[in-house]
Amino acid sequence: MAKEPRATAAKTTARITDLRTLRAIAHPVRLRLYEVLATGGPATASKLSAYVPGAPGSLSYHLRQLAEHGYIEEAPELGKDGRERWWRAIPGGVRWSNADFEGQPAGREALASAQQVLVARQLERLHAWQAAGAEQWGPDWAGAAVATDTVLHLSLDELREFAADLHAVMNKWGEASRAATQGARRGDDTDREQVFVFTHAFPFDDRPGPSRGNPA
Repeated sequence: MAKEPRATAAKTTARITDLRTLRAIAHPVRLRLYEVLATGGPATASKLSAYVPGAPGSLSYHLRQLAEHGYIEEAPELGKDGRERWWRAIPGGVRWSNADFEGQPAGREALASAQQVLVARQLERLHAWQAAGAEQWGPDWAGAAVATDTVLHLSLDELREFAADLHAVMNKWGEASRAATQGARRGDDTDREQVFVFTHAFPFDDRPGPSRGNPA
């Protein structure tokens, strides 16, 4: 992996609004490649193969797909010769709104597939932490880690407000994280680790009697 030599200006990934892009990004290898480039900095397919299972040739194909859909871009200034093809992540992450796909043919199937890939990755990280996180990072980090859940009784508008509050908190700490990353590249030796955060908030009903939700 290589340190980022320059910022990618104001370019960010776009919200997914078409099925072709959703199907392209909802692939476990492509998501993992994007994650590694976003957190570890630019790399070649050969270097990425140390972090993502797959032959460099196969990973190169997935990298081209990510580039085609606006998630990564080439970093030619890092290559020592014409044979090296370096890639960097475009910040912004992977995001979409289910509402954008309502009424589209095959929209529900594509959404389900994408959500399954993302949730599987989230649970994979959670299981890895539960299995060996405290041993790997020590008691201080284990004590600082958060695991919580609750049941709230909210109206639709209150759930929307709750979601907006969560987004505000995530954006606040996202900005702080990006600033800290830039500081580390300038020699800041503060002890930091990557911290994974994921939250779900949705209506459910475990009360006796008929379910209120749409069965379809």
